[in-house]
Amino acid sequence: MIDKIFRWALFCAGIITSIFAGYMFYIDNIAAGAAWLAMAVGFLCFATRIKTETVEEVYYDSEENNRDLHDMAVLISDIALMSVKNIGRTIPPDIKEIEELENKLNNFLNLMPVEKTERAEISEEFDRLKERSKRNASGRAILRSARL
Repeated sequence: MIDKIFRWALFCAGIITSIFAGYMFYIDNIAAGAAWLAMAVGFLCFATRIKTETVEEVYYDSEENNRDLHDMAVLISDIALMSVKNIGRTIPPDIKEIEELENKLNNFLNLMPVEKTERAEISEEFDRLKERSKRNASGRAILRSARL
C-alpha cells in the first residue's frame, strides 16, 4: 500500500514539474525549463520503475484457478474438435486442416494444466477425424474416377 502511495506521489510530482518546465520554456527561460524537465523525467521514470508484489502471481498458483484453467482448456479443445466434425460446415475438412488445428491445440494445451489421459483422448479423437477424412477423400476419388 505504501508503494502505491509513493508511486502516485512520484507521478504527481512528475506531472507538476513538467507543467513548470512548460511554463519556463514559455517565458524563454531555457535553462530552468531544461532543469524542470529533467526532474519531471526522473520523477516519472521512478514512478513507473518501482515494482510491487502482484496479486496475479499468487492468483495463478491457486488450485481453484488451475481447475478453472483446466476446464477452459478442455472446453476449447471440445470446440476445436466440433469445428472440424462437419458441424455447420459445407465442405469437409482435409487432413492438412485437421493437422494444423491439432498442432495449434497441442501448443495451447502444453501451457494448460491438462492431464495426460485427457490429452490422449483428444489425440484419439483427432486420429478418428483424420481416418474419417481419409476415407471420405478416397470415396470422393473413387466417385470421380467412376465418372471418367
